[in-house]
Amino acid sequence: MSMPSRLGGSEPAPASPPVGAHPLLVEFVNVFSLPGQPFSGNPLAVVTNAAGLGVETMQALARQFNLSETTFVTDIDGAQAAVRIFTPTVELPFAGHPTLGTAAVLGEDAGRDQSGASDHLVLRLPAGDIPVTRDHKGYWRLVAVPGPVVVHEAGREDLARMLQLPQDAIVGGWRVAAGVEQVLVQVTSPAAVRQAGAAVEDLVRWGRCPSGESLVYVWTFDDGVVDHAGMGLSDVREVTARLFFTQDTVVAEDPATGSAAANLGTLLAERGSSGRLEIRQGDQVARPSLLRVDYAPGTVGVAGLVHRVGHAVVTVPRD
Repeated sequence: MSMPSRLGGSEPAPASPPVGAHPLLVEFVNVFSLPGQPFSGNPLAVVTNAAGLGVETMQALARQFNLSETTFVTDIDGAQAAVRIFTPTVELPFAGHPTLGTAAVLGEDAGRDQSGASDHLVLRLPAGDIPVTRDHKGYWRLVAVPGPVVVHEAGREDLARMLQLPQDAIVGGWRVAAGVEQVLVQVTSPAAVRQAGAAVEDLVRWGRCPSGESLVYVWTFDDGVVDHAGMGLSDVREVTARLFFTQDTVVAEDPATGSAAANLGTLLAERGSSGRLEIRQGDQVARPSLLRVDYAPGTVGVAGLVHRVGHAVVTVPRD
């Protein structure tokens, strides 16, 4: 039996999955969205039943979806879940928006199972166990794994060349690894963040990280004060940021980077500072995003809104 076509003809009924195929359940969400704007933030695909999938298949699916990241839930045990994170080209030990987006899907699906939505989960990632909670306003929040902070080996002149900015726009650079290492470059103003650019050769030279990608986060305090001193937990410092990364032979830009927000909080906390940040990112790629960070010596939390936008079933041969 054929199904009516929108064009007035007919089209064949959907074929049954091939024998031996593995039907994968995929949820699509946007993370670090702005309130009331479900198509803002950073898109993510979450494969919720990935047990038994091999690494090559996970990587192939991440390249097929071609989003910033795709996560694969390989095991669920109560409020704990084993998760792996892939970009289209590499696996990451940790990333912020995939962690929050995956927790949101699993937490809400717990409610669909009539066991009550879970607001407290632990995602077991290669970088370590990451606690994730949801607050009464619907924001999902992760607690990052502490990591080292070192001053970047490049001078201001080289960092300026990498970001195609004048040298006097550069405050300093660091390598920070709260879960995954990235290069953080502080500049003097939001205008400098917006003016920044990058070429593959310069990112590879000065931004290469152990993940195999080149990851450079350019940021500034919107108030124009470059001091890292905190303002107290009752005050919020606003930040404008962008993240450039290499993907194959091109430079791409991430709309929202939770791991970089965790690294920024780690950098500030390492200086003995405590405070709160609201980070605006993604405007230059038409995906405005908002990330919230609480930081103090020894602890960094990153929070944001998650919107579910769709789901699909994908069939692949069993590994």
